[in-house]
Amino acid sequence: MRQLLAAVLLLPVSFMAGTNLHAQGGAAARRVPITVIDDVQVVDVEKLAVTPNRRVVLRGDSILSVGALTDRLPDTVDVRVAGQGGYLIPGLVDHHVHLTPGMTRALIQTARGGVTMVNAMAGDNRTAGEYARAVLARELMGPEIAYASVMAGPDFFVDPRFRGASVGFAFGTAPWAQAVTASTDVVRAVSAARGSGAEVLKLYAMIDSALADRLVAEAHRQGMRVVAHGTVFPARPSQLVAGGVDILTHVPYLSWQGAATVKPEDSFNRANGPYEQVPADAPAIESLLQAMKTRGTYLEPTLEVFVGRPTTAPAMRAWSLAVTRRAQAIGIPILAGTDGMIGNDADALPNVHKELVRLVEAGLTPGAALASATIIPARAMGRGRTHGLVAPGRVADLVLLDANPLIDISATTRIRQVFIKGRALRTP
Repeated sequence: MRQLLAAVLLLPVSFMAGTNLHAQGGAAARRVPITVIDDVQVVDVEKLAVTPNRRVVLRGDSILSVGALTDRLPDTVDVRVAGQGGYLIPGLVDHHVHLTPGMTRALIQTARGGVTMVNAMAGDNRTAGEYARAVLARELMGPEIAYASVMAGPDFFVDPRFRGASVGFAFGTAPWAQAVTASTDVVRAVSAARGSGAEVLKLYAMIDSALADRLVAEAHRQGMRVVAHGTVFPARPSQLVAGGVDILTHVPYLSWQGAATVKPEDSFNRANGPYEQVPADAPAIESLLQAMKTRGTYLEPTLEVFVGRPTTAPAMRAWSLAVTRRAQAIGIPILAGTDGMIGNDADALPNVHKELVRLVEAGLTPGAALASATIIPARAMGRGRTHGLVAPGRVADLVLLDANPLIDISATTRIRQVFIKGRALRTP
């Protein structure tokens, strides 16, 4: 009986739902709706090319075909969209957001602004999980949501954000916000982090390289990806890369690679790196970037949140742009992440559009910037075969634009229509 129960619990939700619907009178056999998008120019974010005069057919939440306008139409078409020569791109991804209660409207507006998937990097996973469930159930027409659990040294849990995200738990004991030390039962800690629904383990601050290595190895064993701040104090970026961290976030934090000393207490002042003492082309930084390339480590610069601030010191701005430019030049995969998702203006476009402009400012081509918010995060999030391209079999997360983003990245703001899993949304 236990084995039978376990087998039932492991069945995919779609299988169980289909079985229940069938038992209720055959509703599961209802025909899946067909949407046809005529006369679009399909943007290939891998080949950085545009194919004109395409007809894209959606079946339910997936792309059924991408073909010529002369191809035979399906026998039944439920929705027909006149593309009128617009540019069809995959839905955009913001790889670094934070979710808090009361963000339903912001998530809807983010989706209308072309973002069809987000990665929540820290917060209360009860909140993130409920948003993710609502999106999956189509109660909320927002972006698909993945989310992380955070680990840091005990002394960092004076941070009020962690306290707010851990209501109901002693500080540092919430499964998604754990204080860790050399004596931590790593298997149990990572299991708790994963059990909160997180796909990602985020290493935040006050973690040394020996503990980081253990956490990364166990997270990978349990099927989690690992994101770390560029430096987690005292562990330097090169130590995190050597330990197998998948993604380093916040490019200014890489400057600590060349610091004379890196102390745990520097975590509280981590953005004030040694930019003057460690120039962007310093041997320590070049060696780090080459190690990232060799190991396949992703870089998530989050430029807008640093470079975009009017109070940003000129040294940090120049350093961040230069290192991002060098990382792209040598082939490190770049991820678009904003650390903010969307502004307070109810009519605002999501911040990923600003991040793309910053990436171009840093030296990426418009096509490379577009890839950083489509196919590259899809791969980083374990969805490289299902998301990130306009191609048959892919999830029908799409954005129809009025202009070509491979020529001018600001074209991503000229949104005509957004589709989330095949369903057209009202745009901003």
